[in-house]
Amino acid sequence: MQRYLNIAFFAFLIAAFLTPIIRALAFRLGILDHPKAHGIHTKPVPRMGGLAIYIAFVIGSLYLMDLSEMLKGVLVASSLIFAIGLMDDWIHLRASVKLAGQLIACGIMMFKYGVILHLFQNIFLDAFFTVLGVIGLTNAVNFLDNMDGLAAGLVMISSFTIAVVGESTHQAWLIYLSMSLAGAAAGFLLFNLRKAYVFMGDAGSTFLGFTLASLAVMCEWSYHWSVTMAAPILILGVPILDMILITVLRIKEDKVRNFKEWIDYAGKDHLSHRFMRLGLGKRGAVFFLWAIQSLFGLLALFIMPRGLGWGIFALGVFGILTAAVIFFFRKKRSIVLRVNGRKPRKRSAHERRSAHSAPERSEVLS
Repeated sequence: MQRYLNIAFFAFLIAAFLTPIIRALAFRLGILDHPKAHGIHTKPVPRMGGLAIYIAFVIGSLYLMDLSEMLKGVLVASSLIFAIGLMDDWIHLRASVKLAGQLIACGIMMFKYGVILHLFQNIFLDAFFTVLGVIGLTNAVNFLDNMDGLAAGLVMISSFTIAVVGESTHQAWLIYLSMSLAGAAAGFLLFNLRKAYVFMGDAGSTFLGFTLASLAVMCEWSYHWSVTMAAPILILGVPILDMILITVLRIKEDKVRNFKEWIDYAGKDHLSHRFMRLGLGKRGAVFFLWAIQSLFGLLALFIMPRGLGWGIFALGVFGILTAAVIFFFRKKRSIVLRVNGRKPRKRSAHERRSAHSAPERSEVLS
């Protein structure tokens, strides 16, 4: 295990060393995240921190120079995702271009290097669900890059959990990648936790999401289908929960009516924003979501060596929790009023529409 810890520590040092240098470079190049309607910062912030994460991850993964075909596939595909994200940070690519790039990266990883889910006896179904899961999680992590330290911390926790799974199931190459990713995220996190000091940008958030999803695909979880489904869902739980929440509530609250509106919508309605408005504040919301992800990870590790029933139980827990979170935030206003002894007043359609400002820029694939 010591050699794997060395990989994480090496990646950590590289990311910590490079982040301030790259921050200065971003100022010089003018690659900045300017304040916008759905953001929470009030001044331009450098957004090239993802470059430090990427370099640290690649060097950490190559530390022992022991590469499997699947490891190579994740490195090649995630590098393409990083390059697309970096171009978007610099010149703002169209959403269709970024989606096409993500599809190409998935195709390379699946058909050239064999990193693909094996759920069915049909290659097309396996490829479809691999693409759906990888691209979905790529953008789910991108969505949660909305508060200092949130996305990097969640990826660090999830990556380390996958490394523990790899150690317990003797998947050495999986540990190389996951420990490199955890170390790189931790090194960047040293600076990203400082208020509006440096952002990872879309290059960093999409790279982290894509790589994390690829690790979940690469991992051999269990002989039991329920554990194979439950463990990665839990380990990636907070981004998945957030994606489900915003999708359901945006439809229920008439914020979006079709897929195009869903793509174009951007707002402060993610889990992090909602917990912040409950009184936790920005830092409290970040730590609370870290804690939830840690508990999800512990539950995943608990069910890994167990059988079918425990996997079904874990899926049930996640499903019930997701439904409860959606119900609470859907009914939060009336719940709070009733607790205070006041009867909720039903808002008109005009009031509901005016309560949501128009999006400034698409957050999907952004």
